[in-house]
Amino acid sequence: MKNEHNVISISRSSGFQMDPNLTSEESIILRALAGGRTDRQVCNDLRMAPTIFLRLMHGMRQKIGAADNVTLIEWAKRQIKVGDQRVDKPERYGRLA
Repeated sequence: MKNEHNVISISRSSGFQMDPNLTSEESIILRALAGGRTDRQVCNDLRMAPTIFLRLMHGMRQKIGAADNVTLIEWAKRQIKVGDQRVDKPERYGRLA
């Protein structure tokens, strides 16, 4: 009797994605910078060489069309704010009669 394996496929949705042109690593970096982390803190957190960080920042500026890092981070903050779908106010929930 031949054993047949059942394959389970689990696809995880990425949730909110800033821009489809950005890689996951680039999105993580932008989220950290938009959240107030410094370049050095991000490099340390991700165990990334500063030269790689600078290359990624340059690539993201080109993809987004930002002139500098400040503009890129401001763009990321706007994207995060638009994509944040959390409900903070109780009146937005349906009322129980």
